[in-house]
Amino acid sequence: MIESAAIRDMTEASAYPGKDFVVPKLYVKIHYCISCAIHAHIVRVRSVEGRRNRAPPQRFRYKDGKKVIPGQEKKN
Repeated sequence: MIESAAIRDMTEASAYPGKDFVVPKLYVKIHYCISCAIHAHIVRVRSVEGRRNRAPPQRFRYKDGKKVIPGQEKKN
């Protein structure tokens, strides 16, 4: 995200000697209203019945490189 010239300037102006200084990454958590999220293609439009469903989406887990759906595991 930072160009090489800016990194060089930062390392030269840094109080820490050497090149072990790493620029931290910045993570931004963004909140959208439903209509804006649909417009920005972050979420998809759901039917009227689907909108009434307040349950979180089903999570998939991976075990040994294969997708495992909780509750549908084979029981011996």
